[in-house]
Amino acid sequence: MPVYLQLSSILRKYVKQYDPVKGLVLENAQGKRIYEIIQELNIPQEKVTSILVNHMPARINTIVNDGDKVALVVALGGG
Repeated sequence: MPVYLQLSSILRKYVKQYDPVKGLVLENAQGKRIYEIIQELNIPQEKVTSILVNHMPARINTIVNDGDKVALVVALGGG
C-alpha cells in the first residue's frame, strides 16, 4: 500500500508531478523517515514548518507506514 503525500501550495512548486487535487502517491516510501522523503523530492527542508501524519503532528524523523497520509505544511505569517 502506498503513502499519500499532501503539500501546501508553497511547496508544490518543488514537485513537478504533484497533483493539487489528488496529492502525490508514493509507492516506495513505507519504512522511510519523513526527512528522506523530503530530500528525495528536492524540497528544501527549512521550508517545511509543520508535518502531519494521519492528521496528527509528527517530527521530521518519523517513519511512515503503508497507507499513511502525510502533509507537509508551510506556516504563513501576516498582520
